[in-house]
This record gives sequence, C-alpha cells and structure tokens, in this order.
Amino acid sequence: HIDPFGHSAEQAALFAKMGFDGFFFARIDYQDFSYRLTKKTMEMVWRGSPSLGEESDLFTGVLFNHYSHPPGFCFDAKCTDPPIQDDPDLFDYNVPDRVNAFVA
Repeated sequence: HIDPFGHSAEQAALFAKMGFDGFFFARIDYQDFSYRLTKKTMEMVWRGSPSLGEESDLFTGVLFNHYSHPPGFCFDAKCTDPPIQDDPDLFDYNVPDRVNAFVA
C-alpha cells in the first residue's frame, strides 16, 4: 500500500473486498487526531461504501505515535529497549513485564 497523503472511501471498500481484516495509518488531520486521541476513538469501523454496506466495512486505526514504535518498544539495532523474550525456559523471560509495560 502506498501512503497517498489521504484515503478515499473507495480504498476501504477495495481493501475489504480483497480480504483485509484491518488497516492502520498515521497521516490524519491534526484536529481530527487531537479529537480522536482525547475521545479515545483512534480505532473505528470504516464503512467504505453505503451501497455495499457491511461488506465494505474495514476495522481501521490511527497510529498514535505516527510511524514510530511505542515508547519503550524500539527493536532497531541502534535502540536499547529490552527485546521480548517469550521462551519461559530463558533466564530473562519477560513477557508479563513487557505486556504490563505496553498496556500501562
């Protein structure tokens, strides 16, 4: 998907018809972003076409941190955030701690 600095209703309908379950994007009008962040409506069901109805519905979310990782969850080679160690046999298994940090 190419980020075209905006999304048409037809795009949601096409994605839904192609079998997409969801779609997330970052570029949104700053006033809409502020409103949605305050009202906790960053996720929504995007109805791509009134005539197609639910067939064109697409679960959609706006990324709250633009295209960046959430704070504390950078896994780039230059980052120092701890990786998620999901094998309980590892000495540094940390899934419960990382989950709690993510949802906090």
